Amino acid sequence: MTTAPARPAPPWRRPPAELGDSEMRRLTETLASRLGPECAALPEHERLAALDAVGDGFAALGALDAGALFAADLDPSALAAALPPPPAGLAPAAGALYGRLVRLCCAHAVEYVTTLPGFGARADVELVRRTGELARAVDRLGAAGDGAAYAFEERYAEYIARTHGRLQLFGLTLSRSRQEWPLDVAYISLAVSGEQGLPGDPEPHRTQVRAEQALASADRVLLRGPAGSGKSTLVQWLALNAARQSDGPWSTCVPFVLRLRSFTASGDLPLPEDFLRAGGVPLSAPPGWVEDLMLSGRALVLVDGVDEVPQRLRTRTETWLRSLISAFPKARYVVTTRPSAVPEDWLAGLGFATHAMLPMDRRDIRAFVEHWHAAARAQGQQVDAYEASLLEAVSSRRDLARLATNPLMCALLCALNQDRRMQLPRARKELYDAALDMLLVRRDTEREICGVEGVYLTREEQIALLQRLAYWLIRNGQLEADRVEAVDMVGEWLDSMPQVRAQADAEQVFSHLLIRSGLLLEPVPGSVVFVHRTFQDYLGAKAAVECRDFGVLVKNAQDDTWDDVVRMAVGHARPDERARLLRGLLRRAEKVKGARNRLVLLAAACLEHAPELDPHVRQAVLDRTADLLPPRGPEQAEELAAAGELVLDLLPYPEEGLGDLAAAGAIRTAALVGGERALTVIRRFRAETGPKAVYELDEAWARFEPHAYAQDVLGGADLGYGALTVTTVGQLACLGTLQQFERLRLVGFPEIPVEVSGRGGLRVLHVVDSPFLTDVGPLAALPRLESLSLHGCPALTDLTPLTDLELEHLFTLRSPGLRLRVLERLTGLLSLGLGSTGGHRSVGNCPDCRD
Repeated sequence: MTTAPARPAPPWRRPPAELGDSEMRRLTETLASRLGPECAALPEHERLAALDAVGDGFAALGALDAGALFAADLDPSALAAALPPPPAGLAPAAGALYGRLVRLCCAHAVEYVTTLPGFGARADVELVRRTGELARAVDRLGAAGDGAAYAFEERYAEYIARTHGRLQLFGLTLSRSRQEWPLDVAYISLAVSGEQGLPGDPEPHRTQVRAEQALASADRVLLRGPAGSGKSTLVQWLALNAARQSDGPWSTCVPFVLRLRSFTASGDLPLPEDFLRAGGVPLSAPPGWVEDLMLSGRALVLVDGVDEVPQRLRTRTETWLRSLISAFPKARYVVTTRPSAVPEDWLAGLGFATHAMLPMDRRDIRAFVEHWHAAARAQGQQVDAYEASLLEAVSSRRDLARLATNPLMCALLCALNQDRRMQLPRARKELYDAALDMLLVRRDTEREICGVEGVYLTREEQIALLQRLAYWLIRNGQLEADRVEAVDMVGEWLDSMPQVRAQADAEQVFSHLLIRSGLLLEPVPGSVVFVHRTFQDYLGAKAAVECRDFGVLVKNAQDDTWDDVVRMAVGHARPDERARLLRGLLRRAEKVKGARNRLVLLAAACLEHAPELDPHVRQAVLDRTADLLPPRGPEQAEELAAAGELVLDLLPYPEEGLGDLAAAGAIRTAALVGGERALTVIRRFRAETGPKAVYELDEAWARFEPHAYAQDVLGGADLGYGALTVTTVGQLACLGTLQQFERLRLVGFPEIPVEVSGRGGLRVLHVVDSPFLTDVGPLAALPRLESLSLHGCPALTDLTPLTDLELEHLFTLRSPGLRLRVLERLTGLLSLGLGSTGGHRSVGNCPDCRD
């Protein structure tokens, strides 16, 4: 028991059911004031820094409620251990104060929460739950006879946690000894998109949620994202959290990571009994162990890289997935792919929810840059100036902002910014050239590292060997090479490089490339891959151009695995070679049935990489691209946007008599391209009132600077029956200038902001994905509110503040804690929808509903 408990809230208020950020900061200040001399001896700035650090630590931990304390077994010491250590910048005395305050706050938090009304009932429920878990564990142990299966599961979980718990950060690890960082430190949560319907919306709403949240909401997920977008890292993160039995729907799952590139050479896709061997796990499971997990629904099957399977074998991959799901329908499945590899609805018939990895926004970029430089500081590097300059550069230079849209490119910019003393390239090809120069030459040269493996290779000699290996992999539809075969090929290539052969044999040369180049990895003994597919495509394209294999490039251009190879080949080629390649693409577009649009759009996307080109060829590509406009549907808009800014000049005007679908496609295309010119294009369509166009106008706001978009587009728009979506603080600040909108969609906010509760004319409000929302009291200030949707508000329990409103429509989904007795007092309801995980269940006006 604590003495003289510090109250986190004034006694005249109703005590909160959880201790959130504001309560914990007040508690910290109160407890610090009681320490007297211990605090008084510290300089004021150090005392405040310690208090802020404690508040930040509890904010990172999340709200403290009964569930959080049960997770710590009601032990203040265990709760304190879950908080981060004192920040590195705190002085020793301030660090000691930090530790003391953390321990005191945890003791008072346990004391406070355990005295709340209803805690005893929650504790009884928790006791029953834990007893049930223990009984099930005993049952599993008994079913295994000698406990072999149970013991192996623990051993396997430890192996997965060790092998997937660390991550290489590009630019910090590649050209030196292999260093890895804890995934918990290196991982940043990225956003994905998906569609969900909300009551009163004429169109399904494309939500933007964190990837983990989206994956937790479905048992089968198809995750689509371009190269470098973080799909494989997300798979690694899921495997780690399942192995650790972290909180979430995968806490009872056993993960199996299957990287499809490992099976392209053998051609055989694994059955459950082969999952461990296929995943490179050197452990032998008890007979039937994997199959039992699949049948019981505890298996989490993570299938990474459908796009890394040659196009001719993808039907076989789909058949394999269908057979697995038919045999083991209870298991959870996550499948990743590049968008161009399969249609968006590829696995929809099997119940897969499709999500797309979204480009990193400014917050994601800032978070990544901060994580990368924090890791650099952990190496003892002085990088504060580099971090500040890069954050300034990506916020002020549009060319860099366009490059830093995925984790790979963002890491590349971090490394190059430091390597080139804050002088960054502007074009994608320049970026790759600079990266190769940094990895292959400058890092080792500046460290006076030379001939470590008994070999000295120039930049050109390394690239010559690496690009041949890359091109061989591309031509053979592979991402991995057998090491013995790779060494044999290097031996053949050395016949034309006598100056290298004179230094060492093929094995030594290949070992040098593997260890020093930073571009090759040996993920498992005997298998070699490029550190990222992007570098393989870049080097393979260079080899294709040097071999003058333009016919090969054109012939394979309809295969999506060659998209980046063709684009980068245009960048590597000379002006006459570019013209030849692009003419070939246009000719083949006319000959190949079903590939016309794809090849024309690929040619258009190549123009971004062609700084010098025959104007007649450029115009021919533009003319053919114009035939595909306006885009019809989201997928065609995405394909057009890949061509870059040039497509903006081809988009039609609304005055040309466009229908709703065409206008929506044009808006979406411009939004995906981004930038000031795109904003000018979208501004033309702000008077559109069709439901699809209105939906895209609202959706595009998240892709631009909030104030500029609000002023140029939304200020003159009328969304009609569509709701204005607010997802960021920047958008929230714009609401004061957008008073004409009576329908709002508030996504991801922990409470009802004053900017919303102060809109007296608001008639319709959707509150979406607000897991920490506990109080709807501010909505009582909206006298005209007639329709309210609460979607994904699990902490919300009390709707009493709504009883004075004249609500006509109320809908809830994934908000299981709501007490329904209040419905007796909402006598004006005309429609009511209640739901848990699926769609809404309409129950009409329900005055007799009880808790």
